Amino acid sequence: MSIKIGVIEGDGVGPEVVSWGVSVLEAVSRGSGLEFDFVKAPVGGSTYIEMGQVLPEESLTTLRSCAAVLKGPMGRPDIEAGIVERDGILALRQIFEQYVNIRPVKLFRGLEAASPLKDALLERGVDFVIIRENSEGLYSRMGGITANTATDINLFTERGTRRILEFAFDIAKKRGKKLISVDKANVLSGSLYWRRMFEAMAKSHPEITCSSQLVDSFCILVLQDPSPRKWDVVVTDNMFGDIISDEAAAIVGSLGMSPSANFNPGGISMYEPVHGSAPDIAGQGIANPLATILATAMMMRYTFEREDLAIKIEKAVQKALDEGFRTRDICAGEPHCTTDEMGEAVLKYLN
Repeated sequence: MSIKIGVIEGDGVGPEVVSWGVSVLEAVSRGSGLEFDFVKAPVGGSTYIEMGQVLPEESLTTLRSCAAVLKGPMGRPDIEAGIVERDGILALRQIFEQYVNIRPVKLFRGLEAASPLKDALLERGVDFVIIRENSEGLYSRMGGITANTATDINLFTERGTRRILEFAFDIAKKRGKKLISVDKANVLSGSLYWRRMFEAMAKSHPEITCSSQLVDSFCILVLQDPSPRKWDVVVTDNMFGDIISDEAAAIVGSLGMSPSANFNPGGISMYEPVHGSAPDIAGQGIANPLATILATAMMMRYTFEREDLAIKIEKAVQKALDEGFRTRDICAGEPHCTTDEMGEAVLKYLN
């Protein structure tokens, strides 16, 4: 029996990179016991232009029937900022209760030159994961705009805070047993609530080394030493997670190397590249497909619990890089390849 995977191509370079994600899923599933059926669900800026809705009901119905979703970046410059984000991206996360955002931060061998950090800071490698609360905080879609004021409610609930922290503790157990919580407890009431719960829960996990870090100091410290000796699992709220995970993506060379999972442990999860729709380069065949390809590895790891297939995809990416393939965003001034050349290089090591 085939497993249905929802495909949201998105906007800009989305269709270009998502097609390679689909190709990788097709390749890695052969002989694995998994058989995928890919179904498209239009969502995003172009859908808004064509249909008057960012997230049509028909697309939502399609996605509800899927085991997982592969999503491309969304957004168009000819649509007012916030419409696609609120009515598409945030809506999907909340409808499917994808309260966990998982952002691995890994420097692949050979990409040291693409990082803005000095080689000496990268000698020990970079390999940590950011667990971001994905449904509350300043992105809870509560607040509004009037002629004279604008408000956004920074919502922290007991249920929402506890479940994301529990997930982070569980991930820390499986990794290096080190967990750092990032907050702004010295200023924000929501952050103080978060820290108090984190510290209380830490007492039930004596096997995990726990500490809290203010977000502004974290942003400095992770640049001074991004190595595994310093960071393993980082947990933080929605707003801070959005910011620090993009900072971390720069450390490893490019947003084009950064995948993401919007995860519901008991439901439908959505996997995507971190980068945006990049309309300025759409159609030129130069977008980096690796973040999308690495997102499919996350799908194998977290939704289908096939660590073997996740590792297989990640090893294929490393082999393509070892062979010298670099898209423009990670070439560090050296010759670069096209989107399709990079995708074909990864497929070569999967087939």
